[in-house]
Amino acid sequence: MKKFILIAVFFTIFTNTINAQYFDLNQQIKQYQATIGEEETYEEEIVVDEEPQQSLFLSYVAIPQRVYLGEIFPIKLKAVITRDDYEKIVTNLANSEGFRAFNLKSQWEKDQNGEYYTNTFYLQALNANSKLPEFIIELTDADNVVERATLDGIGIEVSQIKGDAKFSHVTAQSLAVKNEATSKFDDKSLIVTLVIESAYGNLKDFSIHNGSIGDYKESPSLQSLEYTIIVPNYTKSIDFTYFNTISGDFQSILVPLNIKSDDLSTHTDLNPKENKFKLYKDILFTILGVLGIIIFIFKRYKIALIISVLFFVYLFYANNPFNKGTVVEESIIRVLPTQKSSIFHITDGDLEIEILSYKDGYVKILLPSGRIGWVKEESVIKN
Repeated sequence: MKKFILIAVFFTIFTNTINAQYFDLNQQIKQYQATIGEEETYEEEIVVDEEPQQSLFLSYVAIPQRVYLGEIFPIKLKAVITRDDYEKIVTNLANSEGFRAFNLKSQWEKDQNGEYYTNTFYLQALNANSKLPEFIIELTDADNVVERATLDGIGIEVSQIKGDAKFSHVTAQSLAVKNEATSKFDDKSLIVTLVIESAYGNLKDFSIHNGSIGDYKESPSLQSLEYTIIVPNYTKSIDFTYFNTISGDFQSILVPLNIKSDDLSTHTDLNPKENKFKLYKDILFTILGVLGIIIFIFKRYKIALIISVLFFVYLFYANNPFNKGTVVEESIIRVLPTQKSSIFHITDGDLEIEILSYKDGYVKILLPSGRIGWVKEESVIKN
């Protein structure tokens, strides 16, 4: 009995001890959970930045389905811009190896309602590449790019033109010979200079009779050049063809030759305004020189005589081109004063010549054979 009572007391004490420890453990767990909740409550919230919204939208408005190799053609673009924190719109190209751009710096124009911008760019097809370049449009503010968008290039058919022996290698909407000057080059040859204009074409590729391109000017819509050739002295006309992109066929050009008696000019000045200006200037200087002499005779003003002498000296040197000189050995003599002009003679020794005029680092010379050409200034020794 006594043992039983002791066991009961021991069991009671043990049970109370376990319950007390369990209660303490539960209290600790609850306190820890409460602490965790408090820490989570005060934890900083992480905010993820969203990507900026697009405000520049590009599209094509007008684009040809097919162009010809060498043709200059328009591409019209549209830009919708929903922001105003920029100063200007900048245009660039990417992957443009097969095309040449003329007016990337042209200004974008806003429509009447101010809802969008448009711009027309002119490209030239340089090879058979069938995909347009990418247009990269940037909105800038103080040379900083605010936003950039790219308009992918789309496929376009580029047709290559194959002509006959008379084909001038020009593809254009129109082509015309505006002026012609022909003079004697030597006993067997004539030298012909043509002023040619084309619209939306590759006039810089113009080539007939192995001639040379002189002055060349261009804009997207208009191109012009001076072209010089040497032909046999029995030639009565020059004829060639070009490909018209509007009609889609070859068109012939016939140029009758009007031989002038000016044997001392390989490159006749085809601008009548410049000729008239020189004539008027010479007349004016002559009148002033004579007037100065008259004043000196009647008033005895020495200054009037000095000025008159200066006027006449100028007129003498300006109108007397025949100066003697020597062209050194192995000098290259060209038809025109340009690096790309045709070469018609290379000297095999020092050659006595007459100096006619100077232009752009070249000297116009008269050879003993009667031919006239252009040689670089460093090749000429003035006697």
